[in-house]
Amino acid sequence: MNRFFTYTFIVILILTCLPVAAVDNTDIHENTGTRAMTFLKIGVGAKAIGMGESQVAVTDDLYASFWNPAGLASLEETQLALMHNEWFAGINHEFVGIALPIKSVGTFGVSSSFLSFGELQGRDREGNETTIFRPYDLAVIFSYARSFGSSLAFGTNAKFLREQIADESGTGIAFDLGGLYTFANIPLSLGFNAQHIGPRVKFIEEAFGLPVTFRIGAAYSLWRDTLVLTTDVIRPSDNDISVGIGAGYTIGNILQLRTGYKYKVGGNDLGAISGLRGGFGLTLRQFQIDYALMPFGVLGLTHRFSLVASF
Repeated sequence: MNRFFTYTFIVILILTCLPVAAVDNTDIHENTGTRAMTFLKIGVGAKAIGMGESQVAVTDDLYASFWNPAGLASLEETQLALMHNEWFAGINHEFVGIALPIKSVGTFGVSSSFLSFGELQGRDREGNETTIFRPYDLAVIFSYARSFGSSLAFGTNAKFLREQIADESGTGIAFDLGGLYTFANIPLSLGFNAQHIGPRVKFIEEAFGLPVTFRIGAAYSLWRDTLVLTTDVIRPSDNDISVGIGAGYTIGNILQLRTGYKYKVGGNDLGAISGLRGGFGLTLRQFQIDYALMPFGVLGLTHRFSLVASF
């Protein structure tokens, strides 16, 4: 079984990366700006962001609903998660969710992701000011995950989507499917996640496809899980392939230090520095508190704060 899963993973990884050689790095991807609900690609949870957004094979808390819903199967207690993402230009991204593991049945979860653009001044075709409006994006997510033995787990999400701009809105649905395999004899895990699969979303008079994304990755633990190394390959349908790498080091089962880098094939749009990630976490009884710092080139620094409470 170990060999079968490993060989399958390698084949999928090769097939995922094959188109890289054909990419013309001087051109913008042909599908850039052609997808609806692109906020779905924004990661949640400061832990994952601090490790280069490479979590598909190691995620084990409620934020797994984004990175790999199969990771929810590892929950042993009910969890509540809260996140605040302070972006640039007054944009804020919020996440809240709860997950309930039920023995021999699986883990059920419900969460919500909300992106707010603040107040914007409306204008007519002549440029005259009209009313103030507050655009936003919203996803309500229902999750389920289950383990099959001690090594294999699968998970899925069903997402109800809404995008509001002034008096116009678009709604849709999407689904995710993730898998996670943990080897019994070596500290290695492999994971995959197919995200944002669903029908086109109609906005005003035109319909747009969703930002379908495929993630595949691995995680390796050292020194009795004190050090974790991760890597993900991310293939979105509306941009070039990206690779994320990360490292997390735990001190005294209380403090976690994290760093990582995310690189888009052909070069990061906002410069090499924009690929850097970093952060830390604190485990205080049943609470996990995390922070991540993420640069956006000339747009400045962004900050993520997240909390997981187990009870």
